Formats: sequence, structure tokens, C-alpha cells
Amino acid sequence: MTTKLMPVMLRAIALMILCLVMAPLALAGDAIVVIVNAANPVDNLSTAELKKLFLSDRSHWDTGKSVAPVMVTGSLERAAFLKTVCRMSDADFSKYFLQAAFTGKSATPPKEVPSVAALKSFIVSSPGAIGFVKALDFHGDGSDGGVKAVKIDGLAAADPGYKLRM
Repeated sequence: MTTKLMPVMLRAIALMILCLVMAPLALAGDAIVVIVNAANPVDNLSTAELKKLFLSDRSHWDTGKSVAPVMVTGSLERAAFLKTVCRMSDADFSKYFLQAAFTGKSATPPKEVPSVAALKSFIVSSPGAIGFVKALDFHGDGSDGGVKAVKIDGLAAADPGYKLRM
């Protein structure tokens, strides 16, 4: 290797290391966007209402349509959502529905899908569906096709003070 290439190689290695170190930090504060079918008239939900929807404590929208919560299995945003909104770990969330079944409570766990694309597709095809995605997975410009974002506690995902973050 020539001595002329050494500084270039060292800069490239330093840049790669910087990218590897900074990438998780960039995602750490990513907002989680709550989305519903575009025909759903709801524009805002409180955190408490959101919790009731996902814990099956509220089964119908004000329009009378059945609520159909949906989540991506094993996603980072799922863990952050459960921690922030439901105040539960993934294991506690599963136990909640298992305990509900044993005590006779009518509680249906959210539908689980393997990807963001499947989640959006389910929401588009189900007027009462509600789910959530990382902000990076929601464009908000109409290209998401049949889904819309909902404000949480009066704040949009891009607003200062929005609390639903990874």
C-alpha cells in the first residue's frame, strides 16, 4: 500500500466507524406514528384512549365500527409502543390477554402481521383498523395509500413534545 493511500483509507475507516456508532442514536428518538384507515373520522386520540383500544377495553369507534388493532410482530416500535402506551413489556402484554381469557374477560389481542407493508394493507382493507409505524415508514403525502396519521394528545408525530417515540 502506498503512503498516499493511507490518509484516504484512514478517513474512510473513521467515517465507517462513525456511521456504525451514530446509526442507533439516529433511530433512538424516531417518532411512532399511529395510523388508521383514511375513511375513519378520528383525527386525535389521547394516550389513555390508545391504551384502551390496544388492550381491548374499547371495542368500537364512535361511528359504531369495530376497532381492529394491528401490530408488526417483533418490531422495535412495538416494544416502544407497549412500554410508552400500555406500560408493559411484550411478555406482560401477552400475559394480559392470557389472564383475560382465564378470567372470562372478553379481550381480543391485536392482529399480528409480519411487516409494515402487511400492516398498512390490513388497515386499508379494514375500516376500523388502527396500528402504528416508525415515522420513517409513514410518508403522510398520500403515497401510503388509504391510511392516515392520528394525533396523540393533540400532537402530530413531528410536533415538539410528542411523546410516542422509540
